[in-house]
Amino acid sequence: MERRMTDEQAVRYLGLVDRKLELMAAGKDWKPEYDRELEEIDQELAGLIPLVERERKRSGAKEATA
Repeated sequence: MERRMTDEQAVRYLGLVDRKLELMAAGKDWKPEYDRELEEIDQELAGLIPLVERERKRSGAKEATA
C-alpha cells in the first residue's frame, strides 16, 4: 500500500523549500554556515520529494478521471 503524505510532511516540505529559496537569494549576505544548512535541507527534501511526486501523480490521476 502506498504511503500518503501527511499534513505535517507537506508543511515541512513547503517550509524547507521556502528556507532554501531564502538562502539561495542571500547573494552578498551569504554566510559560511549556510552551506551546512543547505546540505541538511537537501537531505531532508530527498526524503520528502518521493512523497510529493506520489501526491502529484495521484492528483493528476484524479483530474484525468474528472
